Amino acid sequence: MTLQTQIEQKLAALAPDVLQVENESHMHNVPANSETHFKVTLVSDSFDGLMPVKRHQKIYAPVSYTHLTLPTICSV
Repeated sequence: MTLQTQIEQKLAALAPDVLQVENESHMHNVPANSETHFKVTLVSDSFDGLMPVKRHQKIYAPVSYTHLTLPTICSV
């Protein structure tokens, strides 16, 4: 199972309306076929009323064990 698939499965617990996990490792100085840098777009009602920092924490918590480098998350 790829790391990307594992991330998608972990974040599914947030009941997302939109979930996109993009492997952006190819844009960094890492070996070919690496899974080191991901961009996550997640829209969920579970973020309603939360400050941006709390939204970030809800995303990072389930995937923190993987020691991923996720780009800065922009919340609206």
